[in-house]
Amino acid sequence: MAIGGGTRAMPGRAERRAPAPPAVREQPEHVVVRMRRSGRHLVLPAVCFVLLCFGTGYWWGRLSPAWLNLALPIVAGVLAVLTSLVPLVLWLNRITIITTRRLIVKHGFFVRERTEFLLGRGSEATLRRGPMQLLTGSGDVIVHAGAEGTMILRDVPRARLVQRAVADLIERAGPVQNARRAG
Repeated sequence: MAIGGGTRAMPGRAERRAPAPPAVREQPEHVVVRMRRSGRHLVLPAVCFVLLCFGTGYWWGRLSPAWLNLALPIVAGVLAVLTSLVPLVLWLNRITIITTRRLIVKHGFFVRERTEFLLGRGSEATLRRGPMQLLTGSGDVIVHAGAEGTMILRDVPRARLVQRAVADLIERAGPVQNARRAG
């Protein structure tokens, strides 16, 4: 008669393994900003639209042949679409998204194109401004990644602030990328 009866279970393979090192916890990706190009690109189309409306209202009914009075609103409508609506749609078409890990640029109508740039691969962010960009506070933010290339965010509003934010995000993303590669 066996006292305490029963058999002792042998530890399985999984229990004999060494404990796994703690996993590197990554922070979730958050959208920092969504933006479009500087709004100064819409000033000329807006002025054209106002002048076109003024000119059409002024000349309508004053033209001697009656068919010109009928054609004037049609021609004004076509010109309004070409000089005002098309530039607005082109401006709305391109969007730049800056997240805590990536830069994303989306554009296109029928074929949507998406370009991504990992901030962990970036080495620096520089700012380039032309004369009109200086007046409006916009500029081009250039993100360098050494041999892997560069990404240019063209004519972004508040360019100095965007450049500082991207440089800060590159700095924060650098150690996370190195820890992930080492692990």
